Amino acid sequence: MKQIAKTCKQPIIALASAMLIAFSGLAGAQEMAPPQGQGGGEMQEMQQRLSQIQQQAFENNPQLQDQAEELENLFIRTMEDAGYQPEQGLDRLDAIQADMQDENVSDEQRQAMLEEAQEIQMELQEGQQVAMQDQAVIDAQTRFEEDLMDAMRAEDPQTDELISQFEEMQQQQQQQPMQ
Repeated sequence: MKQIAKTCKQPIIALASAMLIAFSGLAGAQEMAPPQGQGGGEMQEMQQRLSQIQQQAFENNPQLQDQAEELENLFIRTMEDAGYQPEQGLDRLDAIQADMQDENVSDEQRQAMLEEAQEIQMELQEGQQVAMQDQAVIDAQTRFEEDLMDAMRAEDPQTDELISQFEEMQQQQQQQPMQ
């Protein structure tokens, strides 16, 4: 249940800061990393280095933080304009998560709460997809990604090279047959 609430809440809250990762193909890299003997350690190290560069870029560029917040607000407004209620959905997910912690909740109640949480999650994901197709959101996201990349390059001039290497390693890994 915790994962459901986190999964739903994080896309809206962490949308802006995760843009670079999603856009550069780094998303989910840890789960996809091969075992240590197959280069997974190197991929994980590279991902950690890129995450550190990104974090430094945010810390050293308050305007990026403002821009991320503006993008998040635009994203939420766009969802609301399309008839979705992201903040209420997230609040309800938090309440469900808290209720699930109660030892006195029956299995039937837990199942009902889980089903409600899954419905909310699906609705939030649908709203996110709608918002991600809105031209104003696309434009704001593109500007943010460009500004974030510029800030990352200022932090570490090897950023582009690191991303290229990481993507290449990821492609090689995906082409290897599963064992």
